[in-house]
Amino acid sequence: MLARPMESRVHRLLRCRDLGGGSFALEVDGPIPPTAPGQFYMLRTEHRWPVQLPRPFSLYDRAPDGSWGSFLVKPVGEGTRALCSLSPGDGVVLNGPLGQPFPRDVADPVCVAGGVGLAPFLLLAREAKAKGAPVRLLFGGRNRAALAGLEDLEPLARVHTSTDDGSHGFRGMVTGLLEDMLQKGEVRAGDVVFCCGPDPMMHAVAKLCEKLGLRCFLSLETYMACGYGVCNGCSVRVQGARFKGWPYSKTCMEGPVYESCELVN
Repeated sequence: MLARPMESRVHRLLRCRDLGGGSFALEVDGPIPPTAPGQFYMLRTEHRWPVQLPRPFSLYDRAPDGSWGSFLVKPVGEGTRALCSLSPGDGVVLNGPLGQPFPRDVADPVCVAGGVGLAPFLLLAREAKAKGAPVRLLFGGRNRAALAGLEDLEPLARVHTSTDDGSHGFRGMVTGLLEDMLQKGEVRAGDVVFCCGPDPMMHAVAKLCEKLGLRCFLSLETYMACGYGVCNGCSVRVQGARFKGWPYSKTCMEGPVYESCELVN
């Protein structure tokens, strides 16, 4: 468990960088506390927030000195549209870092991302690159446009892509790409998979990993209301020693990262 307390403060938007495919990197000024890959923040606009509750986002990127940070956002609802409609200088309220990250003791994970599920992996890729061991990233989407943020990751990781229509990389779903890489020896028995993306994709990846005997950690995109364990709105069914017999876990506290075998369907 990470001991660092969360911080809540108003930050100023520096820019809203278009990543393509309808997704944006919202860059805000610091200080952004040290944040591990997979941890998240609750965001809302300082003024004229159109919904009742803030929205959770994994930290996408961060300056080494914490002078700025960014969040990968795709405007699909009132809250995300409000965030993406801000202008430089407007206020963004951040509460974080929150939650538990991906395991820190896995030397060479196989990162599997779908759509905006790419968000936790840029920080991880930066860390691995600095150690001289770029991570493997399998990034899937419907088409090339859906691979938003690809250009940010390509200089840092060993990137493999898949698209449903074959417009970029492997033709098919990212699970097919994972199986293909296993057959080619680019993923091996004993490797550990880190995964984040839409629920159906993560379910398919977890099922495939179980079949292939690979450990798999999932960063859940469970809806959250508070982000720090007060409302119980993000509870998921779990099993295993970590939860000391409790059948439910608060995603915002003991997640969002869980080993797939800990989750009860």
